[in-house]
Amino acid sequence: MKNYIIICFAFLFLVFHNTYSQKISKKQKNDIVSHIVKNKYTIKSGEILLFSEMQGMRTKITVLFDDYGKKEVTESIGYRIADEGLKLKVHTKSIIVEGALISIDMEEGTAKKMSLDSYIDAGGINFNALSDSISQSIGLKKTQDKDTVLGYVCDVWSLQHPTLPLLGKYSVWNNILLKSEALTAGIPMETYAVKFEENKIIDNSVFTIPPDISIIESDNTKNKTEEKVPKSKK
Repeated sequence: MKNYIIICFAFLFLVFHNTYSQKISKKQKNDIVSHIVKNKYTIKSGEILLFSEMQGMRTKITVLFDDYGKKEVTESIGYRIADEGLKLKVHTKSIIVEGALISIDMEEGTAKKMSLDSYIDAGGINFNALSDSISQSIGLKKTQDKDTVLGYVCDVWSLQHPTLPLLGKYSVWNNILLKSEALTAGIPMETYAVKFEENKIIDNSVFTIPPDISIIESDNTKNKTEEKVPKSKK
């Protein structure tokens, strides 16, 4: 149950973590490679402010992207329930840049880096590049319904995972998630956008690793030792 609570406090990308955080099959990898040329988003840049609510607690989520989604950072700030009912702060960042996903725990001061083509969950769901095999394997499909969020008319996707206790409904405009309703192991979570700015000029520094963060090499990298590396300037 604790793991599901942690998952519920994250953005859609992390909601799908248990679904995708396994190395992909050869067929799925071919599906992804065949779609990789597609941009994740249809607009060049943007900033989205969202809130996620679950069991009376709220998480603030900020998404910044540029170059049609080739560069993206998602920052989440909230709390989770620890042992004995204690509330612990959760502050994470996920950065997509140069074909890699960097997952940062700002509270712990650590980061892990992995290749985008090694894991399906790297970078979350690209609604513009979903193959039939991937959609069917996770029970995700586009419906005929429409939803309006912040004045944007969204397509509605539904999720009913065949093996995991995960249900969801997602309102997506031009491949950008603006609202979601998920049920994970019986725990409901709602995520909704309160602000969306299209084609905003994004400072490139937001896509760099913050200073004083320790890089922990992931299993799919050659160097598996923890090291300090040059980061963004303070």
